[in-house]
Amino acid sequence: MKWLNLIIPPLLVLFQSGMCHAGFATSSSRIIYIEGERERSLILSNINDYPIIAQTWVDDGQGNPDQANAPFVVLPAVFKMQTKAIQALRIVQNGSTMPQDRETVFWLNLYEIPGKTKEQIKPLEPNQARLDLAMNTQLKVFYRPKSLPKMELRQIAEQLRFSLQQQQGQWLLTCQNPTPYNVSFAGLTVVQAEQGVQVPQDMDMMTKALSQRAYLLPSDFNIIQPDRIIFSLIADDGKTYQGEFDYKLGEIKLEF
Repeated sequence: MKWLNLIIPPLLVLFQSGMCHAGFATSSSRIIYIEGERERSLILSNINDYPIIAQTWVDDGQGNPDQANAPFVVLPAVFKMQTKAIQALRIVQNGSTMPQDRETVFWLNLYEIPGKTKEQIKPLEPNQARLDLAMNTQLKVFYRPKSLPKMELRQIAEQLRFSLQQQQGQWLLTCQNPTPYNVSFAGLTVVQAEQGVQVPQDMDMMTKALSQRAYLLPSDFNIIQPDRIIFSLIADDGKTYQGEFDYKLGEIKLEF
């Protein structure tokens, strides 16, 4: 939809969990698409006090409908929602071949263009200006092959390993994820005695399946031999569960 490109700049808001996103309330904070399913559905509610025009698509995180490159189609793609209205979305796979040895993650984009109130329609005074912003909310879409071994969140968490590294004077916390499932963190904290340093929140705190990721630590980080790494994981249902990695023993302890 070329007309969406006229709205500059779009404001991108990404929520890792929860079900209220920008002007939308959603029935789920993430979509799990199991191989072989015909489709998945998501219910939206317009919680704004004004009507909106919405556009939806799935991509690899770019947030640009002109560069969407994902094996999913969202129906309807463009629609209008009145205040407090509800809209059902259908997410359908288009038949593209997907990796079978791991979960693959994509992003569902919910792009909303606000309507104008009667006050906003009025002409502006010479010394006035108005800025209209479009809002793009992104939710993760996990494609899960049937061939993957069935693993509970606990089993996935028990295989995670963490280490500290320094590159060009900057400390990094590296997470190794040897499982075929993506893991999303709500928080990461490096702890030594009574001192705890949190990893700064990023828009996406996920370590992908069968890979590792380095998380940037604050510039004043000074813990060289931590006691443990405390982490919060986000489950399929959006709930968070806490665990910790004993840095000296190299073992995971879970509180769920």
